[in-house]
Amino acid sequence: MGKFNLYRLRPAVIAADGSATVYTPPIMGKIVAIKVDYPANTCEVDLDSDEGVSQKIINLAAANTDAVYYPRTPVCNNAGNESVTYDGTNKVHDEFIVYGRVLLTIASGTAGEAVKVDIIVEEF
Repeated sequence: MGKFNLYRLRPAVIAADGSATVYTPPIMGKIVAIKVDYPANTCEVDLDSDEGVSQKIINLAAANTDAVYYPRTPVCNNAGNESVTYDGTNKVHDEFIVYGRVLLTIASGTAGEAVKVDIIVEEF
């Protein structure tokens, strides 16, 4: 087991056009959990890796209820297909591996409000 670290993306203050963008410092590890602390009004929250080939980690549309998420991604076989299953039907999922920055993007928000995001990472 590696060392756990908390990355706080704060504050992501929403601009007049309803958007905000914040990056983490470089991360190398597995994303274990994400906590989103929304403002009073709804907005869209996206977290993507920013390491060349982007991974969509989480995409939350029109929400304003604080929550904790445990994002997972399907495991692929050596041919690149998401066909690894437990029983021929249920896909195997695992934590996201990140080796670079994580990009927080806010859209359709209310100007002046702020979104707080915490990312818990098991680092290598």
